[in-house]
Amino acid sequence: MKNDQPVFQNPFETFNPLRRVEEYLFDTAVNFKIAPDRKSATEAVDRALHLVGLSLEELSKRYPHELSGGQIQRVSVARALISKPSLVLADEPVSMVDASLRMAIVNLFKKLRDEEGVSVIYITHDLATAYYISDRIAIMLRGYIVEMGPVETVLGNPLHPYTQLLRESVPAPNPVDKESWAQRIGLSTTEVKEYSREGCKFAGRCTKAKDVCEKSDPPDIEVEGRIVKCHLYSEEGAVQ
Repeated sequence: MKNDQPVFQNPFETFNPLRRVEEYLFDTAVNFKIAPDRKSATEAVDRALHLVGLSLEELSKRYPHELSGGQIQRVSVARALISKPSLVLADEPVSMVDASLRMAIVNLFKKLRDEEGVSVIYITHDLATAYYISDRIAIMLRGYIVEMGPVETVLGNPLHPYTQLLRESVPAPNPVDKESWAQRIGLSTTEVKEYSREGCKFAGRCTKAKDVCEKSDPPDIEVEGRIVKCHLYSEEGAVQ
């Protein structure tokens, strides 16, 4: 759809290596009727490229393998922006680029959100970049949102045991007790059961699980400014 555009995880799989990069951009402008033909699409294509710090001149007649990982991912974002979408769905957009380029890509999404008014759904396993770019965050486990709310609230003071585990799993630069951290994280991830289990999908790994967690799917409960899917905060769990 014109108003909803994706940015995929691996930019080098997004483009055919035998086709020049600019051709994708011009085709996008014509297919979405941003311009009647390729010749008239130059302005729209160049505008989108400038938004991501590139230009049509520097990409002219170049193939995907002639660009760096950061450049080709920015081209992916530019292609998504040609139709002037209201929403960009970015699926792990920095996982395939060098660490030195990740913040450049993340800052690009932040700029698009703040200056261009583009909403961004940012899908990632990286809590640090999620915290940096997001206003709101949803923590998912096996297809379920287990905690959702303002990013500072959810990651600053997580309530769901799975969110707490995720935050604790981020290694500290210089932990005071390395053995205790490794043991706690290791023990909490030893028992993993199938997706089809009854009750809470995290019960097999949760150190706070109750009998009700094994039998009943927890409801979504509003707690301290966020939504938590956990029996620890439900009436059914509280009575045990």
